[in-house]
Amino acid sequence: MVQAAVSQELAFLGSERQQISARAHQSEHVISHSQYRELLMRYICDSMGKSPADIAISRFKISGNRRIAATDANFQIFQNSKGAPLGYVRVTVLVSVDGMADMEVILSAWVDVFGSVVCAARRLGKGETVGPGDVYLARKNMARMPANIITDKSRVIGMSVKNSLNANTALREYMLFRKPTLKRGDMVTILAQLGGLRVTTPGKTLERGFEGDLIRVQNTMSKKRIYARIVDDTTVKVDF
Repeated sequence: MVQAAVSQELAFLGSERQQISARAHQSEHVISHSQYRELLMRYICDSMGKSPADIAISRFKISGNRRIAATDANFQIFQNSKGAPLGYVRVTVLVSVDGMADMEVILSAWVDVFGSVVCAARRLGKGETVGPGDVYLARKNMARMPANIITDKSRVIGMSVKNSLNANTALREYMLFRKPTLKRGDMVTILAQLGGLRVTTPGKTLERGFEGDLIRVQNTMSKKRIYARIVDDTTVKVDF
């Protein structure tokens, strides 16, 4: 009789332990694959100022994920390498529950980011100056583009081509250069203006420069050398 009672008590305790274990198991959960993928997507969009339509994630992997308490979790992402998050990306996600760090999860993926790049609309010869109709924007995979690719058309207008470029070439910074507004020895008009008084005299540049630069010029009448600011390719102005 005593042995039977003990057996019943042990069976009851075992059942109670199972119930407690089941309740504990139900109070935990594993953050899903889709949740982490969405977290990485938001991080990339925020970092690059892009929309999800411009981002493609592939070869997505998760390492270190495990069960956590079934309460609201907070996430902090730290990129494991410098630069824009494109190409092969690896980030650490710090997961906190109730304000306490709970685990670190590693996310890795190949990230393709699509955006507009500036391309030559026609063949451009060496030394040609780029005009508005000479370039266009094309949607490209930025992860496959070389460094220093140009994405803003306004940056190339007025620039000159270092070497001949074929039509549809994606433009990079090293392919272009800026011609000086004035070269050494150019003949210019020196303008001096104070209030309503305006005086002009012929001059010659003693160094090259770009619009807005202050350069040395020589008054060809008096042979005096002064500094004047470049207004355009024919005029410099004396600052008072």
